[in-house]
Amino acid sequence: MRTKQAVAAAVALLALMGTTSCADGAGSSGDQSSRVPDGKSGGQGGSGSDGDGTAGASAGAEAQLAKVAGADELIRLISNVTTCTSASTKPEDTAFSDIDATSEDVASDTAKTNAEWGIRERVTCDGRDAGANGHELLVVSDMARFEAAFKARQAADLAAGEGDTRTRWFIGQNFAARIFATDSDEREMLSLGTLGLNCAPHYVAPPQSTTQPAIVEGCILTDHVDA
Repeated sequence: MRTKQAVAAAVALLALMGTTSCADGAGSSGDQSSRVPDGKSGGQGGSGSDGDGTAGASAGAEAQLAKVAGADELIRLISNVTTCTSASTKPEDTAFSDIDATSEDVASDTAKTNAEWGIRERVTCDGRDAGANGHELLVVSDMARFEAAFKARQAADLAAGEGDTRTRWFIGQNFAARIFATDSDEREMLSLGTLGLNCAPHYVAPPQSTTQPAIVEGCILTDHVDA
């Protein structure tokens, strides 16, 4: 049975007026609203500061999201909403094709990505279908660096005719997660104190959803989960 104990997370609520729009991919312009969900057991709500893994996220929407002490706590947090078994931190298991280069030197590739993306720890675990992709779980030391690198990667993939504009990564103050699970599990990610990160140029979330600017210009945080 899932743990349902809530931890406090700050709530930002601005008046929502009109249809959410997006200018230069930076999220909605004009008035907008967003509610940051309370985190569940395993994640810590509230704002953090540089030095505790929340560099780049000490102000703005990210400061209201959940944070974790490390990979073990991130696993426990994700386990509140989806299966997360057979966890591994081995380089050969945590080389993720959507962020890493591909070569025979896996350890070197992941180390380079970690430096460029501000990643402190990596872990993967199995979802409901062990034969499918494992969840990609990252503890992030610098969220501004992570968002900037993700934005560049997403733009490059789209320019090459690869990838899509769907929101796939969920972030907290100092972690990022991409889960391979059911649509309902992905929607439940919002209950952990996370929001979806999207940096696709000219991305516009549906009118019924809410968005906020992320740290990096051209990226937004949204409570919309793509089916």
